[in-house]
Amino acid sequence: MTIYLLLAIAYDVTLVAVCLYTIIRGGRPERWGAAINFTGSALSSVIRLLGLASWAPAEIAVLIIDLGVAMGFYHLAATTSRFWPIWAAGFALANLFASIAGTFLPDSTLLAYASGQGLYAYGALFVLAIGTARLPANADDITRSGVRPPCQARTNMTGSASELTFPDASSKP
Repeated sequence: MTIYLLLAIAYDVTLVAVCLYTIIRGGRPERWGAAINFTGSALSSVIRLLGLASWAPAEIAVLIIDLGVAMGFYHLAATTSRFWPIWAAGFALANLFASIAGTFLPDSTLLAYASGQGLYAYGALFVLAIGTARLPANADDITRSGVRPPCQARTNMTGSASELTFPDASSKP
């Protein structure tokens, strides 16, 4: 058994464990994050196993998948109240830049490129697991949904639309 096979097995086990944990414990954003991670990893593995792409940097098929993952995490970060998708989008974007930079650095080794890709994938899984763990177990439905309320919908304690009011400086007690 080679070291590459062991590393692939370790990543696959981590991917499945984090995704299962997220599906069981997480809310809507976490489940979407698990779907993005799992789909991106599965598609990348399938096209490489079918011989449609190699492990070389900037393979078009892999770049398209990585771009889809980055856009998915960006959309998730823009539409949810959670903070972890911002980090996941950053890891996905760094993954894209590493892949593109690999084409301009032909003297870099394939191991360095593949290791960098793996680190970003583990980073996205790590922030997904942390984001899931931070969600309270007894969270209400709105918190679990992760919906970012529009500014106009925010209300104060009395239920009326909140307005910023500042005390008048001339009316000191």
